[in-house]
Amino acid sequence: MGKTQLIRALQIAAAIIIVVLVVGLYKAKSDALKAEAHVRQLHRDIADTEASNRALSAEIAHLESPAHVQELAQQHLDVTPGGQSAALPENALSSRLPAPRERQTPP
Repeated sequence: MGKTQLIRALQIAAAIIIVVLVVGLYKAKSDALKAEAHVRQLHRDIADTEASNRALSAEIAHLESPAHVQELAQQHLDVTPGGQSAALPENALSSRLPAPRERQTPP
């Protein structure tokens, strides 16, 4: 193998290595762009979920507010908050409670 053939073989090998490196770099860049787009989508999803959580937390706070519970009790149960005069004395509680049920033992 002569010197010119050796140089020619090295040039071909170098060209092949360069092509492989260019293809690898293109693939790496393409994969990085896809990963970056996926990360941006995940950030948008997280922001949307956090906004939804904030809205749901506000709705829960409204639904659990004493004023709302009182309003629902008045609408659906016809119950109004009473003062001290509406409270039963301790000795009258037993007359308002149902009779105790007997426990049934399994056979």
